[in-house]
Amino acid sequence: MAKCPECGGEMISKSKRKICETCGLSLTGSQYDSAWDKIRDSARDEEDTSRKRNREYLNWYESSKN
Repeated sequence: MAKCPECGGEMISKSKRKICETCGLSLTGSQYDSAWDKIRDSARDEEDTSRKRNREYLNWYESSKN
């Protein structure tokens, strides 16, 4: 079952649209795909930022030990 990109509720298909049973969000198929692509891209960006921050901290920590 498809999940709502806004609230995580279940999406039902009505004609050419997907409608969330929980919050009422209504999207076409392409809008639905686009919304999830944005969420995935955002999650990747946050993960990359976190990795970069961790790497910078490790470099700082290792250099301060010398």
